[in-house]
Formats: sequence, structure tokens, C-alpha cells
Amino acid sequence: MDLTECFQQTLSQHKEIIQQAEAKLKSAAQITGFSTSVLKVVAQDGLDASIRQAAAVSFKNHVKYHWAPSELHSENQPISQPEKDQIKGLLPGLMLSTPPLVQAQLSEALSIVCSHDFPRLWPNLLSELVERLNNADLKTISGVLATANSIFKRYRNQYGSNAMVQELEHSQNVFAGPLLETTQRLGKMVSAAAADVAALKQILLAARYAFRTFFSLNAPGLTPLMEGQLDSWMAEFHTFLVYENPVLDESDPEKESVLDSVKSAACQNINLFMEINEEEFAKFLQTFVADVWGLLMAVSQKPSQDNLVMNAIRFLTTVSRSVHYQLFNNAGALQQICEKVVVPNLRTRPEDEEVFEMNPVEYIRRDAEGSDSDTRRRAAADFVKSLTERFPQEVTQLFTGYVQAMLSEYAANPVLNWKAKDTAIYLVLALTVQGKTGAQGATTTNQLVSVHDFFASQVLPELQSAKVNDHPILKADAIKFVTTFRSLLPKATCLALFPSLISMLGSEYNVVHSYAALAIERMLLIKEQGHPRFTPADVAPILQALLEKLFGGFKLPESSENEYLMKAVMRVISFVGPDISPVAPICLQTLAQMLVEVCKNPKNPGFNHYLFESVAALIKQTCGVHGGAMIETVEQMLFPAFNLVLQQDVQEFHPYVFQIFAQLIELRGKPLPGVYLQIFPPLLNAMFWERPGNVPALVRLIQAYLLKAGDEVMAGGHLLPLLGVFQKLIASKAHDHEGFEILNALVENLPVPAYETHMPTICTLLFGRLQSSRTQKFVKGFVSFLAFFLVKHGPQLVATTVDRVQPGIFMMLVQQVWLPNMHLVSGSDEEKVVLVATAKCLCDYPPLQQAKELWTALKDEAVKTAQGQGGVPDAGFSEELSAELEELQGYSTAYAKLANAARPERPVLAEIPDPKQYLESSLARVMAGR
Repeated sequence: MDLTECFQQTLSQHKEIIQQAEAKLKSAAQITGFSTSVLKVVAQDGLDASIRQAAAVSFKNHVKYHWAPSELHSENQPISQPEKDQIKGLLPGLMLSTPPLVQAQLSEALSIVCSHDFPRLWPNLLSELVERLNNADLKTISGVLATANSIFKRYRNQYGSNAMVQELEHSQNVFAGPLLETTQRLGKMVSAAAADVAALKQILLAARYAFRTFFSLNAPGLTPLMEGQLDSWMAEFHTFLVYENPVLDESDPEKESVLDSVKSAACQNINLFMEINEEEFAKFLQTFVADVWGLLMAVSQKPSQDNLVMNAIRFLTTVSRSVHYQLFNNAGALQQICEKVVVPNLRTRPEDEEVFEMNPVEYIRRDAEGSDSDTRRRAAADFVKSLTERFPQEVTQLFTGYVQAMLSEYAANPVLNWKAKDTAIYLVLALTVQGKTGAQGATTTNQLVSVHDFFASQVLPELQSAKVNDHPILKADAIKFVTTFRSLLPKATCLALFPSLISMLGSEYNVVHSYAALAIERMLLIKEQGHPRFTPADVAPILQALLEKLFGGFKLPESSENEYLMKAVMRVISFVGPDISPVAPICLQTLAQMLVEVCKNPKNPGFNHYLFESVAALIKQTCGVHGGAMIETVEQMLFPAFNLVLQQDVQEFHPYVFQIFAQLIELRGKPLPGVYLQIFPPLLNAMFWERPGNVPALVRLIQAYLLKAGDEVMAGGHLLPLLGVFQKLIASKAHDHEGFEILNALVENLPVPAYETHMPTICTLLFGRLQSSRTQKFVKGFVSFLAFFLVKHGPQLVATTVDRVQPGIFMMLVQQVWLPNMHLVSGSDEEKVVLVATAKCLCDYPPLQQAKELWTALKDEAVKTAQGQGGVPDAGFSEELSAELEELQGYSTAYAKLANAARPERPVLAEIPDPKQYLESSLARVMAGR
């Protein structure tokens, strides 16, 4: 196979060609030598850069899933040890010689390899890099430092376990000294190469990698070795922070200069020490505050310097939160901060206006509530908040004066000076909000600022303006203000705002109508004393206008797939409840048409999710009330779109369609219409089950079928294929819990004769997992299943069924699996079933009663479990539960659960309200009998 051609085909404009190429690569990935063959493509200097990059991405993904495949990915062929050795020999060298975009992918691959093998299985890696650092070639030095940066990045977010501390010590012992020497050498080279732009850029690029590597090595905390180097490192940071050279400026205002990137990295390093090693850093503080202040006085408003400005301001913010906050405690300093740092960085720039109009999604991502963590505005606002906490009276009085001055400037000429009011609104937000949550918005405020007065005088007029397209940024600011303070504004005020917000939904500016939708959606979520602030009756008078404007918004420019509008649609439907029924058919018809349209190119996951949530919400709120007639209407409208999803294999939508099918089946009475029975056999197709994101939704759908059409499933001869699915799931650590869900559904909904001939095979599969690859999750699932089986059919039938595999195995399971692990089962329903099942075994199974020692041990453990004092799980698990769950969560991200299509909760063992009391009375009965 020509891999180069395959990678070229993955870049095609034609979906079929891409799919064919991906299928070939997937097949080739199972063949020994694939990864080294891909690296040969990556290494071809004369090859088109996009093909090399595609190959590098493929290599990274191959390493991710094949270097050390767990049983979660047991279908993946592991990379052989000889091939791993070849990769380790090639990868560091390629990191030094490939273009930046390719190097970025290889860097991630190297990080993955190191997470498994470094340092234990790759002990010579750092010494090899140190050797290369002595090379005089700047490109090689940059490559080595980039490689080191990739290796050490993982220390940034790790806790100080013993293993990590030992590994960090090894890394520092080998690399910290050469890293410092190289950095000092680079500092001297900067002075010598002042006029050589190309050399300077290479030197500074290497310095940036050195600074980021330093950050990684110190992120877990300061070690004695690094403390001994501290003076030298701080001298280097100072050197680069104060270095200036105009020849390094970039002509492109969007492109960060390499010098700014180095200074930004230096700011991150000193901020790190200010945060976690304040005492050791104290002697350097005055120098660096002066350096950073001087830097902020010299920067421009160009986007290329955003990163530098943000990191510089964050450093000052960290200082203001420390014991050294008194550095800012004088009127002159605060005035300088407001004039020179805060106001300039809160002010809207021409580039921000361009993003507002040309890239509204990005503007909202940066600016919307809780989302603007990577902007100058957020950095400046955080600085203001910190200063306000330290000096509330002084800062509020001083900054309020600037707010008034800017509002006066705006009033003098609203057309020309609108940016003054924009800045004033943001400064008020920064001064006022002291605590907030995603659900409620601002919850605590600076009492020295009157939110209500500012709202009435400055915000409300913007919202009440009939000209929804005038001053769009101010309109967006006003809506954001309302959204932020929604919980603190009186209910009557908020209700009166709904017509204005509905009007804003008609703005031709994407940000404005998106913010209006966001505000409406968040307002409907407000709770007071645990109860919704608004009722459906509050919304009823404006419901029709609200829905018309929301659906009309999808016709506005760049908003055909606006996720804020769709989320608001979903929230309104859910909030109004059954009162949505009169308009449900037209809403459903519109949503179905939108679904057909997005099937052509499902590019916006957020919009798609809320589209299906809206459909599920309509079904939930109407079909449960109006029954069969409404369900038939829903089916007529949705099934053509759902058929399109399945026929065109729109994989992103399969989990959603399966969940809504399940929802409809659960709402239907028996018998199910023939159309549902026709759908069932294809659901068992292996193709669907190979996609991890489908599995939870398919299992949910199978449960619905067994609940409402178990007899038809049996009559159609589908039990064996269904057990084949169960066998595949139960063998997988990722999906064994879903295998148990299918098994529980079979036991719950089918008569014993339907499956009893298959139980020995089922039990053999389960026992095989218990013996060969036991995990805590599997044992928990097994105990839960056995308990459910016992409660449903009694211990005698279960024991007889299990003992058909091997005589006496039921008692062995009770002793070796049930007894030591029954306390693992969590969740009130599951715990209830286990306690009741244990009581039935203790009281209704004579062989157990005759085994007095085991009976007593099980009785004692049941009592402890009922009291929440269960014992310790048995040994023999193949991995720690926490690591397993973490891996499983990463593996299941393709599945998006629909909240509005959730499985209806049904009471478990309703006839037994209190399982503890049931256990006590059962034990009392059997003890009395003795």
C-alpha cells in the first residue's frame, strides 16, 4: 500500500475518497511496522507539507491507541517492542528537523510515548538530548528544547505523588543544569546578534522553549536543586523582559513577535513563583514589578501583543492578592493603574469590532459570561476585582470617577463616543461583581456600587430602544449586564425586560440576537429558595412572540445553526411544559426540517445537540399528556428525517436518533406498531456497535424494546443475535456495565423459559471475566445483576441455574464474590436490591443456612452494609478504580446523553419501602425459626 497516496486522499474534497483512504489506513494500522512506515512519510523533505502533517497526525493517533492499548481498545494491535525501539530512535531526531506544524504533532506523540515509557523504559532519552544541546546549531538547540518541553509538560498539572517526585528529581538532575547553561548562552548570544534578525529569531525561539521547560520543571513546586539556581534564572528572566529590539517587530498586527512570546513566557514563570513560592521570590519582587510595569507602559493595542499583556497583568494581579499588595496602596499608583492599564485594556479596539461583525462565534466565545478567560478585558477586569477586594473604598471611589467621566464623554456625542460607554459598562462589571455562578449569574456585589441605579440610567435605555441595529456593541453590553445581574434584579424588572429581549432577537447582528437568546435562556433557569422564579403562566402572554422570534432568528445572517437560539428554544419548551402543546406541531415540523438540512453537513455539535434536545423536550412535554394521537403526529414528522440519518450514515446523529426512538417506544402502549419491529433487526448490526458513542444509546433502545415488545423480539428470533451483542459488551472493560444492563433487561422483561437454555453460556462468560480480567466495576456489575436475578426469581432458581455450569458454584460465588464485594454497590436502588437479595438468600436458601460460618459472615456483612459500614473489597482487581473510570470517561466522549429523553424512573421493589427494615424482619423471622 502506498501510504503517501492514502494520506493525500484523506485531504480530498470528496467524502467517499476520504472514507476509502481512512478505511485503508485503519486496516494498515493493524500491521506490524505501520508506525515506522508513517514516520518515513513524515521525514520526506520534498513532500507536500500538508501530506507530511496528515501523516504526523496519523502517527500521533496510532501511538495514542497502539503504544499501550488497554482492554478498552483490545481490538488494537499493540506496537511491538522492536518497532517501539525504532520509533524511539527516530522521534527525537525528527523533532529537530521537521516543519513547525509537523513538529507540533510529533511533540504530542512524544508526550504520549513518554507518559508510558519515560524514564523507566527510556532512561537514556535525556542524556541524548543533553548531548545534542552542546551543538552550536541554533535550530538543533531549539529542537532539543522543544522536545524537552514536550516531555516535561505533564508535570504542570500533576499532584506530588512519590513516583512523580522521583521522576521529577531524575529529570532535574539530568537536565536542569544543561538547561540553565544553554539559557545563559542564549542570553549572551542575543547581545552578539543584535543586527542579525534571522539569528535573533532563532535564539529567542530557543529561549522561549527553555522558559516553558523551566515552567514545567517547577510547576509541582520548588526543589532544593532549582532553588540553588534561582538567582541565575531570575537574572535571565530580567534580561529578556527588558530587552528591546525594533527589528524583531512583526509587520502583521495579528502575529506575535518571537520577542513578545519570550517575554510572555518569562511573565508566566515569575507569576508561577509569585503564586507558589512567594517567600523565595520576595527578594526579586521589586525588580520584576518594575520590569512588568515598564513593559505594560510600552505595549501597543495590537492583537499580536494580547498574550504578553494578559500574562503581564496576571502577574500584577497575583501580586495584588499576595501579602505584598501594599505596593499598590497609594492614590498615585491606583490612578496610574486605571489610566495606563485598566482603561486601555477594557477599551474596544478596531480589531474587536471586526471580530464582532465578521466572526461573532469567536467574539461570544471570548466575551460571553464566564467565557472570556483569554482576553485583555478579562485580565484587566480580574486586576480591578483584586484591587477592589484589597482597597474597596479607594478603588471604588477612584474608578467610579473614571466611569462618570466616560459616560459624560459618551453623552456629549453618542454617535462618535460610544466606545466610552462600552468601556464604562465593563468597568462597572469589573468593580461590582464579587461572586457569581453559572446558574445564577452574579450572587454577591460591591455594595459601594448601585447596580440598580446604573441599570436604570445606562442599561435600560439601550434595551428599550426601538432601533435594535443601532450601536450593536452597546446593545450586546446591555444584554450582558442584565444576564450577569439577573438574579439580583427584581422579578418584576426581569419580566418587564422580556419584550425588549424578544425585540433584540430580531437584530441583524449575530452577537446581539445570540446574547438575547442567552439572556432569555438563563433567566428561565433562575431559582429563588430552591424554586423557579418564573412560572409558565408568567411566560404565557409572550410565548407566541418569543417562539416566533427565536425560530425567525435562524433566518438571520450567519445564524442558521446558532446554538444559543436553539438552546433557548429547548429551554422555553422545557420550561413551558405541557402548555407548549398548541404550538407543538409547528415547532416539531420546523425542527424536523432543520434536521434534514443539517444532515448535509453536521458541522456545529452544540447546535445539533440542542436541536435534538428540543425535539426530545417536545416529545416529553406533549406525548405523555396527549398520548397516542400526538405520538403518531410526532412519528409522521420525525421518521423521514430519522430515516435520512440512518440511510446516509450520518454517524454524529445516530446516538441521538436511538435515544429518541427509545423515548417514543417507552411512551407507546403495547403492542408496538410494525414500523418499530422492522427497525429492530438492523440495530444488532455489528457496524453500529463498533462505534463507542452509539453503545449507550443502543443499549437504552434495546431496553425499551424488551420492555414494550419482549415477546415480539423473542418471536422474531432475535434473542441469539442480542446475546451476541451482550457477549461483545461483557468482554470489554469500556462497555461491560452496558452488557449487564442488557442482561438485567432480559431477566426483567422475559419469562425464564425464554432464556434459560442460554444461561449456562451467559454464566460461563461472566465467570471467565471474573477469573481472567476482574475489575472493580465488573464485580460491582456482577453483584448487582446476581442480586436482581435473585430478587426476581428467588435463590433456589438462581442457584439451580448457576450450578448447571458447575455443581456448587453458586455457594462459591456467595463466599468469594458476593460476600467481600456487596458493599461496593452504590446508588439507592442498587443497594436496595442487594440488601433484599441477601435477605432472601439468608432466609430462603437452605444450603446457605446449613453453612453456618458462611451464613453468619454474610449476615454480619449485610448488617454492616445496611448501616453503611461494609468491609474492604477483595484483592485481585487488574487496576485501580479511579484510573479505570478516568480512562472510561475519555473513551465515551462521543456519546451525548439527551437530558429530555432520559429513561423514566420506575420504582424498584415498590412493595418493600425500607430495605433495612426488610433485612431486619427477615433475619428476625429466620432466627426465631432456629
